[in-house]
Amino acid sequence: MFRFKNGTGAIYSVNNPIFNKIGLFFTVIILLVILSQLLFFLRPWQKIKEAKVSTFQMDYRQVLKRINLNVGDPYWLWAGQEQAVKNRVKNDRTIRSISMKMNQKGFVTVAVTENLTTGYIQKGQHWYRLDQNAKSRSGIVQPDGQAPVYTNFQIGSKVLKNTIKAYLLLDKVMRSDIGQIIYSPIKGSQKRLALIMNDGNLVYINASEMNRRMDLYPQMLATMEKKGIQTGVIDLEYGGFARKFQDSDKHLLDSASYTKNQSSQKSSSSKK
Repeated sequence: MFRFKNGTGAIYSVNNPIFNKIGLFFTVIILLVILSQLLFFLRPWQKIKEAKVSTFQMDYRQVLKRINLNVGDPYWLWAGQEQAVKNRVKNDRTIRSISMKMNQKGFVTVAVTENLTTGYIQKGQHWYRLDQNAKSRSGIVQPDGQAPVYTNFQIGSKVLKNTIKAYLLLDKVMRSDIGQIIYSPIKGSQKRLALIMNDGNLVYINASEMNRRMDLYPQMLATMEKKGIQTGVIDLEYGGFARKFQDSDKHLLDSASYTKNQSSQKSSSSKK
């Protein structure tokens, strides 16, 4: 139908069924295009096939649980939900930032930047969590065994900062193997560290060499086994050799009875 005015101001209308059908046809086409675009975006037949999570410290299952994402979820449930995922963890103290990407085949990638817990340090009667900058956070009841205890360090000291920096360069498996890090300088080595491992061994090493020389640890375990040493000392400060405990080593271990007990509990629970 067309409406127009002539010079006298009268309104005329023309009702043409052909034009009406053409208009209806194009309207249907537009609606179909919009619907197809919507279906292509939401993909109601598609499900989440796989979720890959990139973290430094957190377990991937923790991340998926916190954003409530599960393999097998409908694709449309997560389409365009990148901002919603960020909102779900905005009050989570362990997560600094998070991003999510999803392709049309149902593969999800989640990248997490964490506020790391690099260990725990005791000041007076209270334990404090240390972040990646060697700064202490809120007081806690006791360490949870997921990161090492730092002993004989001053909070905020250069030695502690360098030690944490070296610790973070280790791979995830090696980091989880360390139960306690003791600043243990001696006359001939003012930067010596003593690492009490969760398997009961004691490692002497320098922080500046930790990332490079801790790669030798599995090899040294094999050497100990050949020598018939169940647990002992692995010295990676100068060269690399394994030996039995001496009195000075035992004294150091006795002073770390807290971690020693925690390590044995962790080791026994992991065997179960």
